[in-house]
Amino acid sequence: MRKTWVMLPCYNEEDNIIPLTEKWFELEAQYSEAGYELIVVCIDDKSTDHTAEKIRMLTDRFPNCRMICHEQNKGLGGGLNTAFRYFLDNGKEGDLCVLMDGDNSHDPLYSLSMLPKIDQGYDVVIASRYCESSEVKGVPSFRQFLSNGAGIFYKFLLGVKGVKDYTCGYRMYTYEIIRKARETYGEAIAERRSFACMMEVLYKLSRIGARFAEVPFTLRYDWKRGTSKMRVFNTVKESVLTAFSLRFH
Repeated sequence: MRKTWVMLPCYNEEDNIIPLTEKWFELEAQYSEAGYELIVVCIDDKSTDHTAEKIRMLTDRFPNCRMICHEQNKGLGGGLNTAFRYFLDNGKEGDLCVLMDGDNSHDPLYSLSMLPKIDQGYDVVIASRYCESSEVKGVPSFRQFLSNGAGIFYKFLLGVKGVKDYTCGYRMYTYEIIRKARETYGEAIAERRSFACMMEVLYKLSRIGARFAEVPFTLRYDWKRGTSKMRVFNTVKESVLTAFSLRFH
């Protein structure tokens, strides 16, 4: 049976990782019906709270829950590289990788609507905030304004076909496109540590011929417990510089 490898990078998500992982395992039967075994891999990025302890509890409860611990903090980009490496080393052709934020703001249920897009031949499917029926709940107005502006900027500068949402971390990837990315870019597919790595990875995959599709979803920032790890203005600055670097170099 093919496998879907769910990768959940976490940093100080002690209040979020358990409910998020539980939601994933509620979908086991539906994934099985679709022909996939579901495996959830929680990646602790040297958290300073009890995230690692909570993940160990999950591995005791769920046979298909696994844990990776970074010995030093690597940022979100390091989490992506760890996820892709583990996926390639343990998966095989026909397997899928789902990456999402570990803060419980993404509902695993929407991943089921990504599967038909994979069957249609797409390499990457994005849960997009900019589809007609998408919704965003609980995000401060200023953050939402910046996000909308960033979406317009990236579309104008990078112009990846089929993409409106360049930064949402909720995506499904095929084994074949991530293997091709490793062959092209080496072990460090993501070079940026910050949230800019999401846009970086997307653009790099577009350069090696990836086909993209988007599905609508509802971003539930109101489900998230704890404070945001994003430093908004630093992230905006690095994202703009990264976009120009990718486009012109």
